[in-house]
Amino acid sequence: MRLRFSFLLLALALPQLGATDCGGITRDPGFDLWCGDELCAWKTVRGEIRRAPTWHEKDAGVELLGPDAAIAQLTPVTSYDATCIRFDLVANVEESAEVMVGIDVFGDGQIEREERIPTATWKPVSFKVPIEGPYSGIRFEIAKRGTGRAVIAQVEVVTAPDECVGLEPAPNHPAPLGSSCNSDDDCASNMCRRTYAPGSWFGMAMLCVGCDPLASACGVNEVCGVDDAFSPVQFPATTCIPAGSRELGEQCGKGVECASGVCNNSICSTCSSNVACANGERCGGAWEADYAPFVCSPGQGVRASGEPCGANADCASGRCNGAVRKQCSDGRPCSSPAQCPSDGVENGACEEVGIQGGSCQ
Repeated sequence: MRLRFSFLLLALALPQLGATDCGGITRDPGFDLWCGDELCAWKTVRGEIRRAPTWHEKDAGVELLGPDAAIAQLTPVTSYDATCIRFDLVANVEESAEVMVGIDVFGDGQIEREERIPTATWKPVSFKVPIEGPYSGIRFEIAKRGTGRAVIAQVEVVTAPDECVGLEPAPNHPAPLGSSCNSDDDCASNMCRRTYAPGSWFGMAMLCVGCDPLASACGVNEVCGVDDAFSPVQFPATTCIPAGSRELGEQCGKGVECASGVCNNSICSTCSSNVACANGERCGGAWEADYAPFVCSPGQGVRASGEPCGANADCASGRCNGAVRKQCSDGRPCSSPAQCPSDGVENGACEEVGIQGGSCQ
């Protein structure tokens, strides 16, 4: 039998992920926030949408267009926040349209349960669904099939303590890498270990891993190390990676993962408290960020051509060649805020911090 999540352990492990807005799970439940022709907080995953009037001329909703259209939102809710959730909906759904609310636990693309929004003209609908734990993150999908018209005015999803007694829980499946866990049975990998978890208390948590950091059984020229997170609602994945494959500025658990051989502050670096710089140079952060590589004489322009660098100012030439590094506040790489963990209200910032894998010109 699947174990329910220990609330104490999850509280310690997931302060960045267990988050709701005063019990509200979804953002913009009334579809008020539009970025041009698209919703800001919801992603169009199939078909097309448009802003449409509802029962009140000043209260617009979203119309799902065509025979197959869907919008979705990935939320950071965890089993610490809720083991029962309630949906409050208002919609105009014609008889020739089928509208479903899908529940995708972990946000991995596998919808565990669907609930149909009944044919109605702006009639409020409410239903409750218990969710078995442990889980971290749920993606909610609203999908329309058929030729009929469907306009959604509101889909509010909230935590509902003690309201699901006697109801059949939504099925769950073992958690992906980087998800919180209590035991091996919770994980698809069948391994739950205490490992690297940036942003959590002490930077460690019980997570599903692909290899045991203390007893690695990886292949030849591989190490049990840190890979990028599966999604914003999971921590970085601990799994087998090629030895020395992580560049300067990437996340790491130990030095053998890094091309430089040095992991400092959980970031691949060129120096640390144990690896001193030559000629008495100072070892310091290359970027103005909480998670930054440590390099010798940062910003002093003393690195010669071909030497590693984290910023242009490190190099005598004033040019550090490499990929621009953008990352979230917990150090994970990103290209947009949608890839950063959310506090339940909005995603964190995705900021340019420096150069990854840099080499002076």
